[in-house]
Amino acid sequence: MKSLRKIITRSILLTALIALVLVAINIVFTSNWMMTYSGSQPPKYSIADISDGLINTDGAYTLDASAAALMDQQYVWAMLINRDGQVIWNKNLPGDIPLHYTLTDVASFSRWYLNDYPVSVWEHPDGLLVLGDPKSTIWKYNITSTEDTISHVPGFIAGFLILNVLAALVLALFLGLWLYRKLKPLYNGITALPKKEPLQLPTGGVTGEVARILNETSVILSQQEKQLAHRDQTRTEWIAGVSHDIRTPLSMVMGYASELENNPSLPPAEQNQARIIRQQSQRIKSLISDLNLASKLEYHAQPMELAKVSPAALIRGVAVDFINNGLTAPYSLAVDVIEEANGPILLCDQALIRRALTNLIDNSIRHNPQGCNIRLSVTKSTNGLVIKVSDDGKGYPPELIENSGGLDESLLLGNHGLGLIIVRRIMKIHGGSVVFENLPQRGCAASLIFIS
Repeated sequence: MKSLRKIITRSILLTALIALVLVAINIVFTSNWMMTYSGSQPPKYSIADISDGLINTDGAYTLDASAAALMDQQYVWAMLINRDGQVIWNKNLPGDIPLHYTLTDVASFSRWYLNDYPVSVWEHPDGLLVLGDPKSTIWKYNITSTEDTISHVPGFIAGFLILNVLAALVLALFLGLWLYRKLKPLYNGITALPKKEPLQLPTGGVTGEVARILNETSVILSQQEKQLAHRDQTRTEWIAGVSHDIRTPLSMVMGYASELENNPSLPPAEQNQARIIRQQSQRIKSLISDLNLASKLEYHAQPMELAKVSPAALIRGVAVDFINNGLTAPYSLAVDVIEEANGPILLCDQALIRRALTNLIDNSIRHNPQGCNIRLSVTKSTNGLVIKVSDDGKGYPPELIENSGGLDESLLLGNHGLGLIIVRRIMKIHGGSVVFENLPQRGCAASLIFIS
């Protein structure tokens, strides 16, 4: 649920940010537009310079050079009206502009338009100077406001912007809550799928199609889970049944082979054959035991008897068992432990860990027929304990080392039988892991890593 809240919060913040950016863009765009289009018109304050440049010489009016240049740049026509309302001078005067004006006429056009021509006026010593622009080029409108209203314009603009921001935030919050309500059932459904819980999500609304697919997926996963559970149960029962059926005749074979091996009346060659039969039967019995244990470990059917044990005592016991069972040259077995390992610091199923160590030692012996030196050691790691079984033999195959991270059990089965698979599964149910590596000088090592 925290992930969903995080998504919704980010959506709200992103929507608000977009709204604020849009407001800022509108402000910049409006300001730029006003500056661009208002700036395209030359400032009309130069009308005073034009008026000063209109000179009366013995009743004849002329514009000096600077005033004429200003007028050509900014205006189309001009005229000078004397105090009697008569036009006494003009330049480029349109034909529809009268040559005589009353006081009322002057009052009506002095601020805005004369016959639809935008005009500007300025007092001249000899009358009123009128400068005109072409029709439909300048928009003029009379806006009247009180000083109190004008003084409140900055506050109004600020309030308008704040209102926009608040509206954007409210809109973002509303959209976020709406999205949250729509996505919450989907989120709950997705999180329930790994838990193998049945789903019945509502299939209406904008998320209805996704909800329907999740419901169908839940049904399919539930059916597959039942099928897998049934298959696994059947396989486990089959392995246990076959193992039980094989043990009885196998025990008889081993018994008769042992009697023949110890029968002094048989020739030595036949006694040796009986010994081989007994040894291979014993190997088959061990393989059956390994198969049963591997199956139980895979499906968590092996009961765990956890207890605090001394790692040092554990590996010494394993070493003593091998030595007492006749481990001789060209093999040797050494133990190396730290002082802390003498205390009961390892929580584990002692029988299973002994089995894992036994399998690793057997693996070193079986794959080094010319002999090797085997070492058992216990060391502390940053977050737990490491029990290592190493040897100076020929080492592990490269493909096993390359895939040790996400270990493919088919590699273990093909090269080392069930022994290493059982080691890996024992460490898995203990919450730890096993790492296989080849040593730089010679040989290999398998590290059982326990997380404390």
